[in-house]
Amino acid sequence: MTSDTRGVVTPGDDGATVRFERRYATSVEDLWDALTDRDRVGRWLGPLYGDLRAGGRYELRMGDDLPGGDQNAVGDVLECDPPFRLAVSWAFPGEVVTRIEVEVRADGDGAVLLLTHGGLTEPAARGYGGGWHASLDLLGDALAGRPVRTWQDAFDAALPLYRER
Repeated sequence: MTSDTRGVVTPGDDGATVRFERRYATSVEDLWDALTDRDRVGRWLGPLYGDLRAGGRYELRMGDDLPGGDQNAVGDVLECDPPFRLAVSWAFPGEVVTRIEVEVRADGDGAVLLLTHGGLTEPAARGYGGGWHASLDLLGDALAGRPVRTWQDAFDAALPLYRER
């Protein structure tokens, strides 16, 4: 991974955006698989259900593995160009619908992940900054074959990086 793994929170006319660029010591295809394969996503983010093809729908269960739970994100697959690009709408209970874009590209003997989550309020972008930071750290654990830490431990370590200064 790069030496500074923090995301960048940027305010904008259409809401705030949090953006991450992370390098992983794996291939583009392996990184894509870790981002889209139901079993692999379940190891670092949560159980994933649905169809990740353009026009499909998904449900990501980040709490209990129950349909319609209060910790589940749902949305539409807006774009899918394996193994390089995925764009989805993101609907989390009690929040406005936002958009997530993921791009994967080769970088020497590794792969780079660009993740952008836009359409957020600035406080939500800071919270998602900590959340995505933690999740991408866990993805790094999974890709490296290390034991995957708990999300809460990773989030507690990452959230202070996104508080207003």
